[in-house]
Amino acid sequence: MPEDIPISLDPWRAVKKGLSFAGEVALSQFPRLAKILIGCENDPHARAVCDLRFERGRDGHALVVGRIRSCLRVPCQRCLGEVEIDVDVLLRLALIRTDQMACELPEDLDPLLVADEQMDLMAVIEDELLLAIPMFPRHGDGLCRPLVTEGVDVNPASPDLAMNETALASGSDTSREETHPFALLAGIRRNRGDSK
Repeated sequence: MPEDIPISLDPWRAVKKGLSFAGEVALSQFPRLAKILIGCENDPHARAVCDLRFERGRDGHALVVGRIRSCLRVPCQRCLGEVEIDVDVLLRLALIRTDQMACELPEDLDPLLVADEQMDLMAVIEDELLLAIPMFPRHGDGLCRPLVTEGVDVNPASPDLAMNETALASGSDTSREETHPFALLAGIRRNRGDSK
């Protein structure tokens, strides 16, 4: 029967005894992960569901195998709104004592270096969750919310921006306060496109 997930353990002893662990961990317990998530400190449902086993593989390697599932809320890199990333990580890690041992592993095993007799199991789970987040998380095409800065919509379809682009194209002299900060760049881009 699986035990609750410990913070740290002796992995070699866990392999010898064939221990398994299952349970949920609040995402707020992962300090590096919590820094990039949205609102996990106040959300009781922001959790990772973990199922881990320590065993000896057919080839004699000491293994950590299992699954980690969660829903991570991170900022969209396109609109800065909230985007949910469903994470489902299948683990198959070989415990190693030296870097040299990593070179001898078969391709279907990822190395997990254990420098001493204790392993920080929470750090392993946190590492796997961090690795599962895309480098540039974002909503699907057309799903981003319009960007709003200081009450001004900076979406390309914004009426303010369209008005300033029109004024710029007609050559009218507008004051600095009335011109959108990016209107000049929009005009330059449009002029470059016309010259091609």
